[in-house]
Amino acid sequence: MALHYTVYISYAARPFHERELKELLDKSRANNFKTGITGMMLYLEGKFIQVLEGEEAAVKALLAKIKKDTRHTKIATLLEGQLGQRLFNQWTMGFKNLSEAEFTQVSGYQSPEVFFRQKAVTDDSHPVLIFLQLFFKKNWVDYPETSFS
Repeated sequence: MALHYTVYISYAARPFHERELKELLDKSRANNFKTGITGMMLYLEGKFIQVLEGEEAAVKALLAKIKKDTRHTKIATLLEGQLGQRLFNQWTMGFKNLSEAEFTQVSGYQSPEVFFRQKAVTDDSHPVLIFLQLFFKKNWVDYPETSFS
């Protein structure tokens, strides 16, 4: 099976509270497991960037559903294409406004700082990883001292 990926950005129609983000994560992980979709979603101060990966028809169907979701506005596809293998074996999500202790308690959450250090993103990495890292470095204001090498 060929893997397809899509990276999109959107803006929240209204700010999400921590409880709503956790519910979104839980629901997304359950639904995506059923359709074989994995990926990563980052939420920061009303902005979403998400990578979806899986069978092309499933990814496109999910993106069409997201575009109808009234919680999102200004949805724009940034990148899409084929993958040789999954970049995100487990569904992951990053979001801001929780304490570090609360972050570690959310199933499916991985610290973006840890994620990007583990992935060792370089200029030769897949464009999806480079793009996410750039978004993280530009927007994740809590980690200004973070260095990526």
